[in-house]
Amino acid sequence: MSIEVSLDEVLARHNVGITSVEFLAELDADLSRVTDPAAAPLSAAETAFLREHAGPDAGEVLDADPAALVQYARRAEVSRMTGLVAGSVGIAEAALVLGVDRSRVSQRLSAGSLWSYRLGRGRRLPRWQFTGDGGSLPGLDVVVAAIPPELSPESVAGFMDTPQPELEGRTPTAHLAGGGDPTPVAELVAGLGLW
Repeated sequence: MSIEVSLDEVLARHNVGITSVEFLAELDADLSRVTDPAAAPLSAAETAFLREHAGPDAGEVLDADPAALVQYARRAEVSRMTGLVAGSVGIAEAALVLGVDRSRVSQRLSAGSLWSYRLGRGRRLPRWQFTGDGGSLPGLDVVVAAIPPELSPESVAGFMDTPQPELEGRTPTAHLAGGGDPTPVAELVAGLGLW
């Protein structure tokens, strides 16, 4: 017995708040940016330089089948897009999590006390902003104001979930959830834009 499920059904079941057309358009655009390594092969001199100076794993990459590398990169992009959706909520779901009206979530986004990114025609709010008790992290407005606009959602989420020595080894999320001062978190996230 075979059960076919459409992308629209999966997105609706998980209350993603975007259509399959929007999701596929984003995915298509991202996959189009994956460069085919066979399109511009390295010269013999470039290959020799990389084998000598790029470390012990360089030979494995240089000897790999270019088509396999492209397939790997494209699968990684599909995984990235899936992670973006799974690690975030739409405005309607954020309203449910926070126990407020959708308009209040929109107001908080405009005021900078919640952070979002665009996916398709809608906004996505990363789950790291929300506490288990239906609130948002204390001091989030200070942190949101410091997030450089060029940072990807993955970079911000990775930072928020990585222990930081400056926060006594806690993650920024745990630091804020425990009532820690948001200023050092804001300074650290602002510094990410300098790299």
